Amino acid sequence: MKQIVFNNKKIDAATFLQMENLSISLSKDQHAFLEFDFQAYYDDEEQKFTVSHFWDNQDKITQLQGLKSDVYLKALGNKHLTDFNEFKETLKELQETHLKSFMSQLYVLLEDIRLEEMIVHQRPGTKQIFSTRKNIYRHYFQSQFKGNEIRNFQLDQLFCLIYLSLTSTQLTYQTNDQLEDILPILFQSFEAKKTSDISSIIYKVQQRLLSVYKEDMIHTYFGYLPLNKLSEYASCNSKVKELQNDDQQDGLEERNSEDEKFSTWHRESKNNETDDNFLRFEVESGTKTSIKANFAREEEAGDQALGNAFGSSKQGENKKSKQTDSFEASNSSTSQQNPYGKYNSNVSIKYVEATKQTVNEKVQYSTLSAMVSKDVKELRKTIEKSLENKQNAPSDKYYGRLNKKWIRLFTEEKPKMFYKKQTESKELDAVFYLLVDCSGSMFNKMDEVKKSVILFHETLKQLKISHSISGFWEDASNATKENKPNILHQVIPFSSSLAQSSGPNIMQLHEEEDNRDGLMIRIVSEELAKRPEKHKFLLVFTDGEPSALDYFQDGIIDTHEAVKQARKLGIEVIGTFIEEDEHQDETAQLMKNIYQYHYLIASGTEDLRLQLKPMLKKLLLRSIE
Repeated sequence: MKQIVFNNKKIDAATFLQMENLSISLSKDQHAFLEFDFQAYYDDEEQKFTVSHFWDNQDKITQLQGLKSDVYLKALGNKHLTDFNEFKETLKELQETHLKSFMSQLYVLLEDIRLEEMIVHQRPGTKQIFSTRKNIYRHYFQSQFKGNEIRNFQLDQLFCLIYLSLTSTQLTYQTNDQLEDILPILFQSFEAKKTSDISSIIYKVQQRLLSVYKEDMIHTYFGYLPLNKLSEYASCNSKVKELQNDDQQDGLEERNSEDEKFSTWHRESKNNETDDNFLRFEVESGTKTSIKANFAREEEAGDQALGNAFGSSKQGENKKSKQTDSFEASNSSTSQQNPYGKYNSNVSIKYVEATKQTVNEKVQYSTLSAMVSKDVKELRKTIEKSLENKQNAPSDKYYGRLNKKWIRLFTEEKPKMFYKKQTESKELDAVFYLLVDCSGSMFNKMDEVKKSVILFHETLKQLKISHSISGFWEDASNATKENKPNILHQVIPFSSSLAQSSGPNIMQLHEEEDNRDGLMIRIVSEELAKRPEKHKFLLVFTDGEPSALDYFQDGIIDTHEAVKQARKLGIEVIGTFIEEDEHQDETAQLMKNIYQYHYLIASGTEDLRLQLKPMLKKLLLRSIE
C-alpha cells in the first residue's frame, strides 16, 4: 500500500476536514471542495478552493490559523467579493508582458490585501487570524529578501520589500529607488473597494517597472489561477484581431528539429524576440507564420521552468464527481445514491457467508487456538475475578448487614453503618466487531492476524460476549468507475459467535485485493449501532492505508470521517496496525490521522498478539460498571 500524499506532502485528515467544512460554510456552496496545494487560490469554474502547504512546518496553532486565513481569503473573499471576470481579464493581460510572474503575483497580493481589510471589517473575530498570517509572512519575506539579495535577484528583492512595506507597522522601513517610486500607488490598495480598483493600481505599477527590469521574478510566492485556465478563458472571450503589420516569417518550412540546439534553461537565459511571451493570447502585432491554428506549438526553452513554477497538481478524473458527491454527502440522510460518503460513489456491497468447514480448517484452528489458550485462560480469570469483586463489593446503606467500620460513628453526622451485596449478572454488557483488512499486502501477515482474532474469539466466547468477525476487500479486477464491487465476508456473525463449533470459520479469511476501509467501517457501524449492548467496540486489523479505485488520495480522509461518525454513535473504534518496517514515526502519524489516539502499532506480526492481550483486558474491564 502506498503512502497517501497531496503534492508529495502528507495530510492531517482532521485538519483537512475542518478546513473543508469551513470553506463550504463560508462559500455557502455545497458543490465546492477543498484541496491542499503549494499555493492557495480559488478556481471559480471547478468550484475548488486550495490551501497552501506553506503552513506545514508551523506549530499546530499557527498552522490552523494560517490555513484558516487561506480559507477566509478564498472561500469568503474571492468567492463573494472578487469580480472574477475582471480578475481573469487582468491576469490574462499581465501574461503578455515580460514581467508576467511578478505582475500577476503582485496583483494577487494587492487583491488579498483588499479582501483582508473587508473581511476583518465584516468579521472582527478574524483579526487575530490575519495578524498571525501577517507575522509569519513578514518573517518569511525577511529571510527571502536576504537570500535574493545575495543572489542578486532584483525583482524578487523588490517583491519582498513591497510586502514588508505594505504590512509594516512602523513609519520607517527598508526601501530602494524603484519602491519609492511605486509605493504611493501601492498604498491605494487599502482604499480600494472593487477588484477593478486593484486592476487600475497594477497597471500604473506596470507602467513604472516595465522599462526598469528586463528579467522576470524567479520565485513563486502567491498562487493564482493555473495558466491553462487563463488560456481557456482567453480562447472563449477574445476575438481574433488583424495584425498591424503584414510581413511574413521565412524559412519555417525548412525548420528541422535535428538541426536545433536545445540548451538548459536557467535564470540568465533570455528569450529572443520571437520566443518571448510564448503564452500570449491576443496578438495585435507580429509576424505571420505557417503554423496552423488549433495545433500545439513545439515546446521551447523555458516552458518547463514556467510549468514548474506553478506547481505539479493536476485535475483528477474524479473531481467532477467529488463536486456532486459533496452535496449528496451533506444530505446523506435522504440521499440513496451515495449513502456511504462522498468518496464511495458507485460502490456495491456483496455479503458473503462462511462456507462449510473443511477438515484442514479445523486442524489449523486447533493448532492456532492451542497457541493462545494460555492467554485466553488468564484473560478469562482476570475478568471473572473483577466481576466477582464487583458483585461482592459492599455498598453503604442505612439498612442491611452491619458494617465493621465503627469509626464512622465518630467521623460522620449520619453514618451508613450497613451494607448490601450486589446482585448484578456476571455477564458483561458489551459487544465486539472484529474487521479484518483482506487486501493483497496481508499475504505475509494473515496467519498472525488469525491467531490474534482467535485470541479475541475464544476469550469473548468463554465470557459469553457476543461478537462478529468479518474480512473485507474490494474486487479490483472487476472494479470500474461505474461499479466498484466490495465484499464483506462474515465468517462469524453475531448469531453464532458463542457456538462451540464456529471458530474454524476464521481460517477462511485470506488476502484478496484492495481495501476501502471507510466504507466498511460505515457499514459495520450501522450494524453495531442497532445492538442493545451498552458498550460497543469495533477493532480494525490493517497493515496500511486504504487503497482502492478512485480512493487513492481520499482514503485517509474518508476513513477518518467514518471513524468519527462511528464514535458519535457510541462505538469505540480502535485501529491495529501491523508494521514490519522501521518507519514507526510515519506509521504513528498515519494512525493518529485516522484513529486519533485509539490505536496500537505492532512492530512485526509476533508483537501483535502480545499487545492485543492487555488491550482486550482493558476494554473488558471498562465494560464492568
